[in-house]
Amino acid sequence: MKGYPPGSIWPAGDTKSEQIREVYSRYGLAMYQAQVLEHGMVNAVIFARMLPTMREHKDRSAWEEAFDRAYDIELAKTFGNMLRALEPLGLHPDLLGRLRTAKVERDRLAHSFFREHDEDFLNRSGRTRMIVECEDAIERFSAIDTELEEAMRPQREKYGITEEWVDRQLAAALEHARAKD
Repeated sequence: MKGYPPGSIWPAGDTKSEQIREVYSRYGLAMYQAQVLEHGMVNAVIFARMLPTMREHKDRSAWEEAFDRAYDIELAKTFGNMLRALEPLGLHPDLLGRLRTAKVERDRLAHSFFREHDEDFLNRSGRTRMIVECEDAIERFSAIDTELEEAMRPQREKYGITEEWVDRQLAAALEHARAKD
């Protein structure tokens, strides 16, 4: 914000400012969790389509290039197109239904949330409703992502991407991030 050093936290000297900051914070976290779900959807498609093709490439480098291209293509898709790419994978119909509902909710958050809550934003109880709505969205997006990840677990593990492998990759990424701090 203007007048504050880069990276500083927006000061909130009163409860109204604190609550407004919480609305923005929870909204941001809801949109973040929607993006995490989108990446989970891309991962599912990549696991299903690319992992079985590993042996078809002349070497690991060629496969990694093909993998990276496929990943970029999937990430460029809209949520709806990502969802359509998931449909042929044989996921449980209930999960596909929750993913469709998540798409509608994500689109609403992205395109009309603040417009729909224009008057709510002007009073304490309205801002509280906005915060609760965002918290509910965070939980739903996270639960659906967890369910999708669990549904894809057998496919991942078939190609050696076990929980232990994921944990090692995460630990390495965290170490790399800490080194930059």
